[in-house]
Amino acid sequence: MEKGFLTAEQAAQELGYHLNHLYRLLAKGTVKGEKLGGKVWMISPKEIQRVKALQDEQGRLHEGQR
Repeated sequence: MEKGFLTAEQAAQELGYHLNHLYRLLAKGTVKGEKLGGKVWMISPKEIQRVKALQDEQGRLHEGQR
């Protein structure tokens, strides 16, 4: 695993999302992450940067940008 991965809680804070919303995005594959031990999501810094680049001013992702 790449150094500096963030937990789902850290990633949600970084992206300005509620944790449950991030879990939904991870489950749908909209946000890419690795599930460790079958329960702990880890998200790479590159994925955080990718999602941030696709967010609008309110932090929302739009269908065509996913």
